[in-house]
Amino acid sequence: MAAPQEIIALLESVIGVFLSDIRHRERAAFLLCDELIEKACKYRAVDHDRKFETSCGFHAAWNAPGVQLDPDDLGKRVQARRETRNLMQHESAQATVDVEQCADAILDGLAVIDHCWPNSAADGLRLWASCATRILNLYSSSGDLAQRDEFEHEMRMKAWGFTSHANLKENETVIRPGERAFWHWAVTRSPEGVEEVLNDLVI
Repeated sequence: MAAPQEIIALLESVIGVFLSDIRHRERAAFLLCDELIEKACKYRAVDHDRKFETSCGFHAAWNAPGVQLDPDDLGKRVQARRETRNLMQHESAQATVDVEQCADAILDGLAVIDHCWPNSAADGLRLWASCATRILNLYSSSGDLAQRDEFEHEMRMKAWGFTSHANLKENETVIRPGERAFWHWAVTRSPEGVEEVLNDLVI
């Protein structure tokens, strides 16, 4: 059984925010991922039992029949992040997360989807989003800090081919795909190019 397209689309949206250059992107992606996980769990619970009450709380959703995340592993992690989300949303507007916490959350979102619908996340993602999961792994708590620096350097140095300053107007912005500010552009427009960088660095 494949994951609903709505779930895959929401996952890609979360990944897109992570790659973007918006302010507080890690905070935004983290909060969206929390919503993704709750929605995915409730979707799967309804698949299992059409009478499942979707107004239930977060813990009941991931512990529902048909879902039942491991309470000592994945379930424990997503519940802890819900507590962080509640702090961010309701208690402290200044509370946030760092890039590793954000990447970990999105990777666990992938894991929840694959738990509910085996292999659906990998099979359902478009090429650019699949490529982005390798970047997420690199920036997660299990990623290599030295490799991150190498990756960022090689992204900046890569000859992307479609960068041009010709006929640039005064009010236009130069897009440099390898710069962090334009990673979303690079990954969505040239996932093959980003894959080359990752492969060259054996990431």
